[in-house]
Amino acid sequence: MATHGDDGPNDRDPIHKTPQTTVRASTLRRRAWLAVPCLIAVGVCGWRYGDEAAPYVEPLLGFLGPASTAPESAADADAAAPREPVEDNVVRLDADGQRRLGLEFGTSESRRIESLVRTPGMVAFDERRVTRLKPRTLGRVLSLSVQPGDRVSAGQTLATLDASGVLDARNGLAAAQASLGEAQATEKVAEINLKRGSDLVRIGGVAQAEVDRRQVELAKAHAATLSAKSQVDLYRAQYERLAPAPGGSPGVSAIVSPIDGVVTAAGITLGEVVDTNRDAFTVADPSRIQVLANLYGRDIATVKAGDPATIEAPVAAHSRFEGRVRSVNAAIDPATNTAPARIEIANPDGVLRANMFVSVEIAADLGRDGVTVPAAAIQQAEGGPIAFVRTGDDRFEKRDLTLGVQRVDWVEVRSGIGAGETVATQGSFGLKAILMRALLGSTD
Repeated sequence: MATHGDDGPNDRDPIHKTPQTTVRASTLRRRAWLAVPCLIAVGVCGWRYGDEAAPYVEPLLGFLGPASTAPESAADADAAAPREPVEDNVVRLDADGQRRLGLEFGTSESRRIESLVRTPGMVAFDERRVTRLKPRTLGRVLSLSVQPGDRVSAGQTLATLDASGVLDARNGLAAAQASLGEAQATEKVAEINLKRGSDLVRIGGVAQAEVDRRQVELAKAHAATLSAKSQVDLYRAQYERLAPAPGGSPGVSAIVSPIDGVVTAAGITLGEVVDTNRDAFTVADPSRIQVLANLYGRDIATVKAGDPATIEAPVAAHSRFEGRVRSVNAAIDPATNTAPARIEIANPDGVLRANMFVSVEIAADLGRDGVTVPAAAIQQAEGGPIAFVRTGDDRFEKRDLTLGVQRVDWVEVRSGIGAGETVATQGSFGLKAILMRALLGSTD
């Protein structure tokens, strides 16, 4: 038993320290100095990352000491933390969370369903606005007033011919007019003779047979007058068709443009003799032209007359043109297996030129109405396309969708969403990520 003077420990001395006590105190001091920066770092992580940092922060707090005041098990922590009931396929997000995701919204609506058909095309003149001018008579080319590329107006002389046919027509007209005058004079005499005979037969001056003969003479004279008149009309029409321009020389035939337009081809040269079988000039009106769009496969049956079309051309000043499909060719080109759709467009400035290659986009009417949502609302999940419908200020419900026609600006929804519902568009990928994280957490 130790005495008071012994070096052994005195239980009544509160400041007496053993070696074990000294080591323990030193350890506590070191831990305290280590805890200060660690607690600061833990606090910053907890404030910045919230629940995501909990699995890493709690073990560190347990080592440092403060975590010893937390519940002893994860089950106790879950039981102590109040939670809202979890709904399947629903994401709840307050206004701050929506703002952080950059959420934007659109509305599903009912519209006419149109399928966009994109295809190459080529500009061409409208056949109804193109004229091919031939010489009206055989003759030698005396003058050429225009060349390809020149603009002309209706009634403008393009070339003149030294044509003997003009003189023949003029001489024939003069002879027919003389014959008509002779026939008219003969008819007039026959009419007077008949009248005199009718007066004499009443007093017995001539026999009735003479009156009958004079009636026959008047009928013959009238028939000759009609024949001569028809000859005059024939030669007059021929001469007017071949007549030179006002003020021109006799015997000269002019080639005149019947429309306003542009000369696209010239098939005659100065001094050569031409006949009526050759195209002298081709004049086209470029103010309204057409685009031939090549349709393939199912697009041939989808595109119909009246469908709106947009044409993009390599023209700096005016690159987009609007028009409508006039017709779709009933025959397929065996070389390309395509059928051209004719699209009429206005070309007031003449910037589109024949044979220019363009890009065509036709909005083909499919003949039905459907519900559509903005294209940005569609997200792809493992089970197929989905969208998030806003059913409350902070409630977003995931909907599985069956899609129809898909365009750049909108998508047809066959099932899953009705008209008039609000859907998340921009930022909807964030809702999908939150929902997937929740589902993965529920399976841990």
